[in-house]
Amino acid sequence: MNTKRMVVMLAVSGVVFGGVFGFVQFKNMMIKDYFANLPKPVITVTAQPAATEKWQRTVPAVGTLQAVNGVDISSSVAGLIKEIAFQSGQRVKKGDRLLRLDADVEQTDLHSAQADAELARISAKRQRTLVRTDTVSQAAVDKTEAELKVKEAKVAGIRATIEKKTVFAPFDGVLGVRKVDLGQYLQPGQAIVNLQDLSVMLADFTVSQKDLAALEVGAALAMTTDAWPERTFDGSISAVEPKVDEKTGMVMVQGRFPNPDGILRPGMFARIEVVRPSQADVVTVPINAVSYNLHGDSVFVVRDGTDGKEAVRTFVKVGERRDGKVAVLSGLSTGDVVVTSGQVKLETGSLVDIRADDPLRADASQLAQPPAKTE
Repeated sequence: MNTKRMVVMLAVSGVVFGGVFGFVQFKNMMIKDYFANLPKPVITVTAQPAATEKWQRTVPAVGTLQAVNGVDISSSVAGLIKEIAFQSGQRVKKGDRLLRLDADVEQTDLHSAQADAELARISAKRQRTLVRTDTVSQAAVDKTEAELKVKEAKVAGIRATIEKKTVFAPFDGVLGVRKVDLGQYLQPGQAIVNLQDLSVMLADFTVSQKDLAALEVGAALAMTTDAWPERTFDGSISAVEPKVDEKTGMVMVQGRFPNPDGILRPGMFARIEVVRPSQADVVTVPINAVSYNLHGDSVFVVRDGTDGKEAVRTFVKVGERRDGKVAVLSGLSTGDVVVTSGQVKLETGSLVDIRADDPLRADASQLAQPPAKTE
């Protein structure tokens, strides 16, 4: 009896466990089948066809700006500062007085030297008169004449020293921050204030020797700066170094840029392009369409797929950038529709829906519309 009951219980248990196991297997199969037949998600993106544009050929470079005239004003003689005739940041003209040193001692020496010179002049005149009557010798006259010249030279030297006690602006420009104070003892060569002529800026930059053909004095330059990113400054090449650096293979070039409003400043970092006269046809796409990584630059191109429009990652070689666009040297053709936003969610084969409510993408949207279904 017990054996029969045990067999029945085992049979019932086998049926129950078999049913549970079968149900689990059936559930897993149904889930797998569901995901296998699940439609691909459609990702909304914006896109734009690659276009062909004519770009002026340029030689890019970077450089640093400096004023056409710039100097730290200093005095060539020492002295006590008696007068400061300028303010920091002041605009001055050539010849404007900037600073005067105490010259009282030199003025006294000048008066003494002038008296000695006058006495020597009178003595020389007398000697020239006496030599006609043979009262004095010609040698005595020559000696007196020489003494007169020495005295006059001393007067001239003291006057030159007194003139150097006053410092003038050597050219038109804008003064910097004053570096001395009234009553300070100024040493020769000590900086008083910086003066910069901002009317014209010079830009020193280097380019590769392979671009020497484009480096001609007078060739057009285009420059942009971080301070004024939306503005392009036009200039020209003013000088080309005649020697190529044998270590780097680079050539030093100097450009000249008018600066009538004074917004360019010495020391600024600048991006410069040497503009060539010829133009070239290039394939361009928006800069934000390109994904940059260590494996290579790429874009997502919209292609026709079995289920609709698909995004395909395409590796490209890019060139220079201008006005929000980048030149594609290889990997794309004119008319290829590239994704311009939404690339983060994409991978090769992803279904895409091009946003049609963006007027800038209207053309691409029309290109990517699926064919209409026939009734």
